[in-house]
Amino acid sequence: MRRIALPLFLFLALIALIPLAAQTKPDALLLYRQGRELETAGKTAEAQAKYSESVAICDAELATDARRMDAYAVKCWSLFRLGRHAEVIATGQSALKLQFDARIAEAMGESYYFLGQMNECLRYLGKYIESVPDTADRVPTAYFFMGEAYLRLKKYSHADIAYSTAVAKEPSMPRWWYRLGQTCELLGEWKRAYDAYSKALSLSPAMAEALAARDRVKPQAGL
Repeated sequence: MRRIALPLFLFLALIALIPLAAQTKPDALLLYRQGRELETAGKTAEAQAKYSESVAICDAELATDARRMDAYAVKCWSLFRLGRHAEVIATGQSALKLQFDARIAEAMGESYYFLGQMNECLRYLGKYIESVPDTADRVPTAYFFMGEAYLRLKKYSHADIAYSTAVAKEPSMPRWWYRLGQTCELLGEWKRAYDAYSKALSLSPAMAEALAARDRVKPQAGL
């Protein structure tokens, strides 16, 4: 049978259409990531629009497949960035009735913190840490929020452990070192407090509260 060759211009036109076809399906995770980039650049309104669009796509996916855990996870992340923490909890609870997902538990733990429910924050972050490798991306942040929760519950020794773990895993966060310094100060561990405040300042020299705190504890630290 004789083969019919396509004209070159028609062949090239068909090739050009392939990427367009691949892009027709909206990608909720891509939109979420674009939102994070915009938020980092200070473009808050544009970022929120991306997050809202991501939520809508996740809802459409879940309407088709109510067991799609990736859609639940991305929806929780996008709702979190929108500050809709009660909806993060409601979405997460629906998902976890189907199966446990560490990503969702972690997002719920952080949202419980912002809702002022410290015991639930600790419970869900604890579930996350227990179920993922020690090297998982959100482990340092989970420990930081555990420190925040313990600090608000006035469980200072627990907060010390959580903050110390957070900065050991991610030592480049000045706010985390500052919180560790505050906790050490509350425990009367003046030298450790001084060192933590100094570390915060080494990372963020303009951090006024850390400078004032370091000056405050310097005499007690014997320096």
